[in-house]
Amino acid sequence: MNREWIHALPKVELHCHLDGSIPMQTLKELAEEAGLPENWMNHAVAPAVCLDLKDYLSTFDAVLPVLQSEENLTKAAYAVARAAHEENVVYLEMRFGPLLHQREGLTIRQVIGAVCKGIEQAMAEFPIIVTLLACGLRHHSEERNTQLFEEVHNLQIEQVSGIDVAGDEGNFPNECVESAVRTGVASGMQLTMHSGETGSYENVLTAIALGATRIGHGVAIKKNPESMAVVKEKNILLELCPTSNLQTGAITEWKDYPLRPFMDYGIQVSINTDNRTVSDTTLTNEFLICANQFGLTELEMKELNITAMQHAFASDKVKQSVINKIDHF
Repeated sequence: MNREWIHALPKVELHCHLDGSIPMQTLKELAEEAGLPENWMNHAVAPAVCLDLKDYLSTFDAVLPVLQSEENLTKAAYAVARAAHEENVVYLEMRFGPLLHQREGLTIRQVIGAVCKGIEQAMAEFPIIVTLLACGLRHHSEERNTQLFEEVHNLQIEQVSGIDVAGDEGNFPNECVESAVRTGVASGMQLTMHSGETGSYENVLTAIALGATRIGHGVAIKKNPESMAVVKEKNILLELCPTSNLQTGAITEWKDYPLRPFMDYGIQVSINTDNRTVSDTTLTNEFLICANQFGLTELEMKELNITAMQHAFASDKVKQSVINKIDHF
């Protein structure tokens, strides 16, 4: 498969974490400005094989200290959007947990506003559309996550297209965030949830019951035909992140990765990076790996990007515009 063709293909990414995707050059600049040790950001890249999801998530401990000011959040969001544009991602949903950026007193409004400023700068310079997903974190209290989703809704910020729940799924199942999520969905916000990343297909089913129309990862359903049938029947999109899933042990070997079985069964899937820097990858790399491992054709790659856009948290006008770009490629 030709890397240049994949690079040039107009691509759609729905599952990309801001804090895990900041280019290393930008991270090093932010670390230097903060007076952190020269090798500090070496810890921002996860090993090829982690002990588990919690081990993978520990890499964010290196990044979060430099994401506590409006200026740095703006720089970071701009840099992630620019990096995505440089490999011809034409539509990007960038997700982040506003509560993680309040160590030095920023308000939720300030955090989201700073990230908005960064993506607006990128969109003014490059032909890319970027929207934001606000993440509640599983280890935070129901009260804090509920307040977060209420405030996100009340702020009515156009660039925030939906909400998500992320974090340590193994120790904090969906029941831990049920009240907060119901509050968010009741206010009319579109929902995706990290679920089925640590072996629990039950979490995928509870996420759907809570109103999720997309699932982050979801690979655990491969071992449960009933949950696969529910995902297919309800037209739920799985946001697959292949390299990340191998790193965290969600899947142990490429031969066991369920991309092709899901596609053959008729489940809607998209390909994503999850964390560009933590997983040391790009969307071009992810598609190239899938082409080599699972025989994805050029037509299938175009169709996967169109499918992703059909499930994007965007207006019909934006969806059609991006789909036309992919169609005409």
